[in-house]
Amino acid sequence: MTAATKPRAKASKPSPKSRAKARLEARIDADLDDLIIQAADRLNVTKTMFVTDAVREAALKVIARADVTMMAPEVFDQMIASLDIADDSPELEDLAALPRHITP
Repeated sequence: MTAATKPRAKASKPSPKSRAKARLEARIDADLDDLIIQAADRLNVTKTMFVTDAVREAALKVIARADVTMMAPEVFDQMIASLDIADDSPELEDLAALPRHITP
C-alpha cells in the first residue's frame, strides 16, 4: 500500500488532561506585582499558582452568585407570604373564561 491508500487512524477526542494550557497576560502596576509576589511567597507557591488560584476562586464565586438570589430574611419572608395572597387580575379572568379546545 502506498501512503495515499493506507487507511487513516480514527482521530480521538483529546482528554481534558491532554488539553493544551491557555495563557493569560495582564498589565499590572509594580505595586500590585510586589503584593502578588509577597502573598505567593508567604503561601510557598509560585506567582503563577497564586494568580491562577485567585482567578479561579473569583470566577467560581461570580458564577455561583449568578445562580443564587441573595436577599434579607425579612424580604424573603414577605415574598413567600405574598404567594398566598391572590392579586386581582381581570386579564387572567378574561383568558380563563375563553372556550377551551382540548385535542387528543
